Amino acid sequence: PRYNSIPVTREERCEFVSKSRVDTPATLLIIASLLRKGRKHKIEFIDANAFDLSYEIISERIIDKEFDCVIFSFNSQILDHDLEICNIAKKINCITIGYSWYSRDLAKEILTEYKNLDIFIIGPVLSVVGNLIECLGEEGDLGDVGGIAYKEGNTIKINSKIDSEIKFNDLPMPAYDLLPSFKPYYVIDPFISPYALVYCGKGCPFGCLYCNAAKTKYSGRSAENIIKELKMLEKGKGRGEKNVKYVWFFDEVFTINRRRVVEVCERILEERIKIKWFCDSRVELVDEELLKTMRKSGCIGISYGVESGSQKILNNMKKGNTVEEAKNALIWTRKAHIPIQCNLILGFVGEDEETLKETESFIKATLPETLQIGIINAKPGTEFTKLAIENKWAENWDLNWKRYLAVGSGLKNYEPFNLDLNTEIIKIKRLLIYNPRWWMTCINSLIRNRELILPAIRRLFRK
Repeated sequence: PRYNSIPVTREERCEFVSKSRVDTPATLLIIASLLRKGRKHKIEFIDANAFDLSYEIISERIIDKEFDCVIFSFNSQILDHDLEICNIAKKINCITIGYSWYSRDLAKEILTEYKNLDIFIIGPVLSVVGNLIECLGEEGDLGDVGGIAYKEGNTIKINSKIDSEIKFNDLPMPAYDLLPSFKPYYVIDPFISPYALVYCGKGCPFGCLYCNAAKTKYSGRSAENIIKELKMLEKGKGRGEKNVKYVWFFDEVFTINRRRVVEVCERILEERIKIKWFCDSRVELVDEELLKTMRKSGCIGISYGVESGSQKILNNMKKGNTVEEAKNALIWTRKAHIPIQCNLILGFVGEDEETLKETESFIKATLPETLQIGIINAKPGTEFTKLAIENKWAENWDLNWKRYLAVGSGLKNYEPFNLDLNTEIIKIKRLLIYNPRWWMTCINSLIRNRELILPAIRRLFRK
């Protein structure tokens, strides 16, 4: 269910609580389809988050049914709330299976704390879940299943090595038929709906030190496979409902395969698929012609992980691209009339007054429509966190691992934190807000992307 009535995203690398979006639970829908099709298991799908169902309603829906197991994703920031599902599932004595990308390195602590969680999938969930359910169905030995942590008596066992990885292109279509409706799903506030979150692939081979998805093996889908899902979504649920109109291609780097992006765009135009879409990309993996093609096929938003306007900081992050590439990408994206979200991280190793001024200059030169600015933190699973522990910048998280999962480990004796980074965030945002050119840029962008006018007005008044 929602957390304090606020929707929750529990989708791979994105675990957060936010009113601004309700995502289709893409990975769970693929799991449902995988188990139902290949192994012919009976599936019941409950999206308590989207349909705003309480734990009491969930309990009523499952209490008299003979489920063998409950599979769910959970958000590491709100463990006590999310893992209450285990206590409900145990009322009918079924096996509880959970997974969380951010929590996977703390499986032992979580299984110890939450007695009613039986199995924690710590490997790539789509590669693990089929073997796991087959083992449980045959009453096999869980020790033979890779990529899980589980309880055996009073002992917690961890099988970190997985047996094999599924190719994303070989997976069945998500089980959208198990959703009652697409009506509850939206992105950038309720005006952008009906909406669906779609994976064109998973994994990111790049080595950014601040990211917990860095250096993960990439597995992608073919253009044909992606178009098949878009056509399915465009048909919607029937029964007089609106078709899905908006999609977020949720890959870490959608443009990692340029040829495939072009093919997807061309097929969208050929098949006259009337879906507008958003994506995430890296600045060195776009070019002027590609962005024009993306725009023609319905792209109305790109999020770039620019992170800093200083080459020194980008090098320290092992970002793998240049400030010049970032400027070119944003200029080309503007020319293509695609709205831009620019993501920044302040306070990385080596940050000082000079590097902050370079970032300010970058923002003044490029004027992205929206900014998402964070301050570096020692969060689970990143190379920066290892660096912080080695250099004794990070506080000991062993005594308070729940807080570590929720907000990261606090940093101390860390030189960039001598800077007033919170004030710097305000300063960077004001570089846009008090700039007439930025307002003209935004107005022009909204004129060319009318779907975004109402969300923009709503955000403006909320601010």
